[in-house]
Amino acid sequence: MEYVEDDKKKKLGSLKKVAISASSKFRHSLQMKGRRHSRVVSVAIEDNVDAQELQVVDAFRQALILEELLPAKYDDHHTMLRFLRARKFDIEKTKQMWADMLQWRREFGADTIMEDFEFKERDEVQKYYPQGHHGVDKEGRPVYIEKLGQVDSNKLMQVTTMDRYLKYHVREFEKTFVVKFPACSISAKKHIDQSTTILDVQGVGLKSLNKAARDLIQRLQKIDGDNYPESLNSMFIINAGSGFRMLWNSIKSFLDPKTTSKIHVLGNKYQSKLLEIIDASELPEFLGGTCTCADKGGCMLSDKGPWNDIEILKMVQNGEGKCKRKTLSGIEEKTIIQDEIACQKEHDPFNKESVQLGAVPEVAFVPVIDKQVNASWEKAVQNNQLAASKAADCFPSDASNTFNGFRIPFTGGIITILMGVITMLRMTRNMPRKVTEATALYANPLYCDGNMMKAPAISMNDQMALMKRMAELEEKVNVLSMKPTMPPEMEELLNNALNRVNTLEQELDSTKKSLDDALARQVELQAHLDKKKKKKKFFRW
Repeated sequence: MEYVEDDKKKKLGSLKKVAISASSKFRHSLQMKGRRHSRVVSVAIEDNVDAQELQVVDAFRQALILEELLPAKYDDHHTMLRFLRARKFDIEKTKQMWADMLQWRREFGADTIMEDFEFKERDEVQKYYPQGHHGVDKEGRPVYIEKLGQVDSNKLMQVTTMDRYLKYHVREFEKTFVVKFPACSISAKKHIDQSTTILDVQGVGLKSLNKAARDLIQRLQKIDGDNYPESLNSMFIINAGSGFRMLWNSIKSFLDPKTTSKIHVLGNKYQSKLLEIIDASELPEFLGGTCTCADKGGCMLSDKGPWNDIEILKMVQNGEGKCKRKTLSGIEEKTIIQDEIACQKEHDPFNKESVQLGAVPEVAFVPVIDKQVNASWEKAVQNNQLAASKAADCFPSDASNTFNGFRIPFTGGIITILMGVITMLRMTRNMPRKVTEATALYANPLYCDGNMMKAPAISMNDQMALMKRMAELEEKVNVLSMKPTMPPEMEELLNNALNRVNTLEQELDSTKKSLDDALARQVELQAHLDKKKKKKKFFRW
């Protein structure tokens, strides 16, 4: 009996092992199948960075490390390159700009603004300040559209406040760099960190750009220029009149050539030019494209772009939209000590996104296609002097000391120019034809010769002083043009008096006509009597 029971136990144990093994194999096969389906396809992102620029970036990076100005989350060669370009590759000026940017981010709370700030009045704001991203151009860059002529700053300030709108502006910029640019990079399979802007100036005037609007624009301009430099690839100003284009040819001689090369001033026949850089399916119908976004309430509200694709968003969340940091140095220097995992949790842009991504699937590493770099450059920088000398070797001294005054970081500077242009257009409206033709002639770069003096540089302080003077003059004009208020009773009496005067004028006109008729009849009767008198005298003879 004991032998039979032992045999039964052995059989049950073997059967149990077989069942557990089969169950584990089945469960493992299901897990592998699920993983195969949930695995995100990796893409290769092309990263074409000029070797000379990369050498200056490497030098600038060492300078930041030595002064403990390089947090790990900002250790990106593209970010450093944008700041260097904004300061003409002058390392000392760029370092100061970088330090000011870090200080501003700490004070403004830019690192956590995507999670901490909610802009509930966005739909109302869009009515009085229509702007936003829509689609991408043919190179994969996001397209930003702004209808400047429809801005109503008075109503805008009724639905929101200046501070809240500035926070919304910064939040959208952060979302562009954290989500939209990486999504565009994945979609285009190359690094994207600039946008294409379309600025519609139809209906722009000093009335729409009042003091509140100018204050808002100047504050936006300072934030964009100081903290998000070189984010504009090209700008197309559409619906610009002939006078505006003529004055633009005169004004652009005062601007940085690098800035003017990005700006294209077009009239009302802009559609063909826009379609050269943007596909019709990515361009709104009101700009000459075929897109209507009818299911999203219109193109200006749709926020159309690759950043709305679920699979691309998963890849962005896993850091696949960013290129691996490139450096010429063979030594990996230590950055500021911080917990990068905690940083990623703190700066996770998907915590409050409308799209629920669920569990993060396993993702393979995204390869980056790098350009070949000369091995002779692989030398670590030990101090700031060596870093500066490396920058000087790559870029001549005149490039770092070039005119650094009038730079347009985004739409803010362009709007300021528009305000000055409109004022000049009003002042020159009654100028003689020959004078305006002479202005157009001398503004033509083909007319200039080597003996002519170069146009003087306009600093930002001069520009701000000019805008302040314009604001003062506009306030004086408004005071002079204001009419004294009148009580409704007095206004009604005045209207009745005017009506009575009009009636009396009509009666006087009819009386005058009757008198004229009577006078004519009297003249006729007098002539008839004179004729009869002459006949009587004739018969007497």
